[in-house]
Amino acid sequence: MEKKRIGIIGAGGWGLALARILSIRHEVTVWVYEAPELQALSGERESKTFLPGIRFDPAIRFTGAMEEAAKGKDLVVMVTPSFAYRASALAVAPYLSPETVVVSATKGLEAGTMRRMSEIAAEVLPKKTEIVTLSGPSHAEEVSRLVPTAVVVAGKHPKIAERVRDIFITPPHFRVYSSTDHCGVELGGALKNIIAIAAGVIDGMKLGDNPKAALITRGLAEMVRFGVFMGAKPQTFYGLSGIGDLVVTCDSLHSRNRRVGDLLAQGLDYPRIKSEMKQVAEGVYAAKAVHEFALTHKVSMPITESVYRLLFESGDLKKELSALMSRDPKEE
Repeated sequence: MEKKRIGIIGAGGWGLALARILSIRHEVTVWVYEAPELQALSGERESKTFLPGIRFDPAIRFTGAMEEAAKGKDLVVMVTPSFAYRASALAVAPYLSPETVVVSATKGLEAGTMRRMSEIAAEVLPKKTEIVTLSGPSHAEEVSRLVPTAVVVAGKHPKIAERVRDIFITPPHFRVYSSTDHCGVELGGALKNIIAIAAGVIDGMKLGDNPKAALITRGLAEMVRFGVFMGAKPQTFYGLSGIGDLVVTCDSLHSRNRRVGDLLAQGLDYPRIKSEMKQVAEGVYAAKAVHEFALTHKVSMPITESVYRLLFESGDLKKELSALMSRDPKEE
């Protein structure tokens, strides 16, 4: 394939991991928000904050100028935290050409609006901009070490999703599938983070394998229920962006969301956890957004409700577990 010009907006762990994988076949420029990180990446070619030990190819350009990262690019990949996504998209908008495809790689929901990231992009970017989403079981720590990984690209136009799929595919390290269920793929990536916080609580309480298996199974059912309500296809949640991402996020020591739950079980409250974490745990923001939406629209989300109370209402761990296990009997 012809080498493409790719801009990456965001230099956290995931943005840097994508830069590493894409730079194998393409020309990559990364926009870095924080000046100390920009200096370290430009000089030492390493981020000790996000991906210590990973050395970045000298061909990757790091910049603090949004224009340099976005102007004249074939693809612009958005990888900022959900709370900064709208502002970042607004900053990118003036530099996009009509041919540029925007790839949303942030797994989150906007607090207060319940917007998916691609919906935010559609609101603020030029009207004819093609937008797709990249999601799936893909911890940055492993992708940056070129561990074999499979993900999915979704968009409403199949040919655009397939074109982006083919640009991202990097054998034998990175396999990419395509999908037209934009809503389902994006919600899968956001909702699994909430369940992962609950999985971390189970780990922190040292409850064992049985409750964690039950949580993952019923958590998936909750994800499907919410996704279908929002217009997604149920089968999407049984793929990479659903059960695939759910399992890896609930089980991995790399998972920031699982770590939040673990620390909650150890007695720390969320404000303290947030102050001590270097990276964003998107499940926290998703829990707030989904909880408020589900209450308003009467969608049953018992695990999400418990996670919300633990994060924002100083909920009691044992009471939440008892409440979940004491719900009325029902058919699976």
